[in-house]
Amino acid sequence: MDQQTAEAIGKWKEFRYRPGDLPFATAVKSLLGNDPLIEVHQSKTRKTDWQICVVGSQTPANFVYAGVFAEADPYETGNFVWGDAPADPRLPQSRIARYPGFKAAYSYAIETYHEKEIWELQAILDDHMGSVRGFNTRGVKRRLWQNGTTWHLRYYFHTPMFLTNESRVGQPPAPEGLHEWVVAAHNKSKLYRANPIRPAVCGLEGGRMRKIADCTPDVLEYGDVVNLVFTLAYVEDRDNWGPVPFVSHIIRVQHANRVAYPLTACVDVDTRPSDEGALVIGAVVDTEAAASESATVE
Repeated sequence: MDQQTAEAIGKWKEFRYRPGDLPFATAVKSLLGNDPLIEVHQSKTRKTDWQICVVGSQTPANFVYAGVFAEADPYETGNFVWGDAPADPRLPQSRIARYPGFKAAYSYAIETYHEKEIWELQAILDDHMGSVRGFNTRGVKRRLWQNGTTWHLRYYFHTPMFLTNESRVGQPPAPEGLHEWVVAAHNKSKLYRANPIRPAVCGLEGGRMRKIADCTPDVLEYGDVVNLVFTLAYVEDRDNWGPVPFVSHIIRVQHANRVAYPLTACVDVDTRPSDEGALVIGAVVDTEAAASESATVE
């Protein structure tokens, strides 16, 4: 990695946008010492969900991390394509989700060819979950997806587009500001509701944070240094368990060094690991019900 990019990553890993933000690396590594900055709490309403919180509180920890941007699915729709609408050509058919459910997600990837720390942090967190009282009492295995024991060229942040609908009085109104496909799926579904958190894609220009559409260039590019701001939960499923990030912001903080990261080198990774199904926030997945609902999509 070139010195310019390495210095930027080091700086922005520690940057706090708000006083309560926690640098992800610092927080996770604190679990190895005597003064941890974070702890895990089981959800009072969703027993399958375990939220990582600020130590001594029930407040979800808001993490900040930095890396080299690699790729993303369409910002507003992720891998979700509603009904018979045409899919973005960048999406492989195998990854397209055509109905609301646990497979639909907003996805962003950072390069880990030179900077492998995120894999080490994942391994520390996974190991820590084994010491959390009451977690995984059934003894199911950690899902293989990005489990920290195997390293890949890229690390993917998948934020779920839909959550299980827990309301006993029907579907709540669709959250504001989401793409029309997501709103339509929310209104149609009985099992799932739209996640109100859609990652905001931004850029720093002149010291001010702006929507990426108002920046130059108006998209994230391969090699850009980006901040990811997110919370993190661990979810127990019927057959496995693992982490689920909720990315609130991805922010370009430095344009790519084009000598080190030429755009001609930005190609799809042939060995992209297979995500063997996302974990559901709020409930054990009922795949038969989800499949049945998909047949009713108009």
